[in-house]
Amino acid sequence: MSRLRLAFWGTPEIALPCLRAAAAEHQVVLCLTQPDRPAGRGRKLKRQPVAALADELGIEVAQPAKADQALERLAELEPQALVVLAYGQLLSPAVLAAAPLGAINIHFSLLPQLRGAAPINWAILRGHERTGVSSMFMAQGLDTGDVIYQKACPIGAQETAGSLAQRLAEMGAQVLLPTLEALATGHAPRQPQDQAAATWAPMLSKSDGLMDWSQSAAELDRRVRGLDPWPGAHTTLGGNPLKLFAPTMLLDDNQGQAPGTVLAAPQAPEMLAVACGQGALALGSVQAAGKQRMEAAAFLRGAGAAPGERLGA
Repeated sequence: MSRLRLAFWGTPEIALPCLRAAAAEHQVVLCLTQPDRPAGRGRKLKRQPVAALADELGIEVAQPAKADQALERLAELEPQALVVLAYGQLLSPAVLAAAPLGAINIHFSLLPQLRGAAPINWAILRGHERTGVSSMFMAQGLDTGDVIYQKACPIGAQETAGSLAQRLAEMGAQVLLPTLEALATGHAPRQPQDQAAATWAPMLSKSDGLMDWSQSAAELDRRVRGLDPWPGAHTTLGGNPLKLFAPTMLLDDNQGQAPGTVLAAPQAPEMLAVACGQGALALGSVQAAGKQRMEAAAFLRGAGAAPGERLGA
């Protein structure tokens, strides 16, 4: 394989397998991430995951407030290609043109499906049976560039956004390496996307996690799993916030109770079972206000919800 000089643009943990793979097979001359930010109760400055790994690998790190501020350093280092994965900013035409072989993006969906900021979450929220990873040449539109390679995978019945992200992160490295090999040899395919078939995966906020118990159990199951671990599905109990997490179980019978009613469910005695508009949903873990995430069984043994109480009322 021809070794390429690369500049790697990425910030969160999901980008780490691709950075490791790129650094093992090629020369990563610069890693660009979002600036470090305060975190935790002490609000101490926390190193961004890609920056921390780059430190370990001995790769120079730049954390410009705006991506264009890196143009001078890119001109000095002369990367042949840019690799971009969850960087956190849109890149300008000047940045995209900073390497002669172009800018390659790794996106966690089967484009043109699920363009945008949260494709992993929305694949679950919308009940897709499969998703995958795409590599593409970056263009000015949002995730509109020509596709190079794709790799598909099924979405499991108990898949959460967190578990699916871990699988796709590793798959991303499996897609990136042949993409870079094809780029180095000048034989990278270019498959234009079908713009008419595009769907969108917009950024999520905490408000997206609010549970509407009048919906079906199947819909609410996808909401819980698709927002686990962040931003988290949530409801209220006695006026206090309660977050809801996987594992989940779909129950056919809501026992004729009003949506949001806590049920005694023999099929799921260790879970928090709740009547929905159609069927019922049993939840395996919860987080009450001021508490750590815990198994529903422990919550129910403590000051948790009793059958007949209403959530979200």
